[in-house]
Amino acid sequence: MTTEELLIKCVNHNRAAWDIFIARYKNLVTKSVRYKMTSLGVTFSQNESRDIVQQIFFELWTKNKLKKLRKVVCLKNWLTIVSLNITLNYCKEKTFRNSRKLVSLEKNLCRDDEKHEKNLLRKFLSDEKYNSARVLESYETLEAIKREISKLEYRRALALKLNIYHGKTQKDIAGIMNIPTGTVATLIKRSKELLRENLRTFYENR
Repeated sequence: MTTEELLIKCVNHNRAAWDIFIARYKNLVTKSVRYKMTSLGVTFSQNESRDIVQQIFFELWTKNKLKKLRKVVCLKNWLTIVSLNITLNYCKEKTFRNSRKLVSLEKNLCRDDEKHEKNLLRKFLSDEKYNSARVLESYETLEAIKREISKLEYRRALALKLNIYHGKTQKDIAGIMNIPTGTVATLIKRSKELLRENLRTFYENR
């Protein structure tokens, strides 16, 4: 059965096809989960890691997420991103849910690339007067960034998420999105400019 045929049957909720899909991509999803957990510095039991993998396949099935896949050739990259995002959300809920600590301006939004300065929190707060402890509660500021990114045009939002949350290089993103590297650079640059502008407006209107 070709990948395209398999996906069509999975989208139509064919159980036999779904079992084949899980068997075929379980290793990829498991590796993505382990990679994200390692990058977050989070250690869960083997059973809990297995639970995350099961949750990923559960969400793909119940929410029919495979229907959103635009190109069959992008399946593995797409599935990796979905797995990384669901793992990140799981870890947030499990480990960081009750955290209301102040966040350093040196906090890196990309946990996969802690040493890189381009994604430090202070880079997204464009004016010194917004860089006070008053606006640096983890939930408030990081949620504001997440919310403003979601308002961006689809391609800009995707490129920015891959860059700042998953530490992907422009070359990696170009491969995932199937666009030229120069286009990726432009998307990321403009997206960060818009994000800074929107955050400034957000804090001015508080």
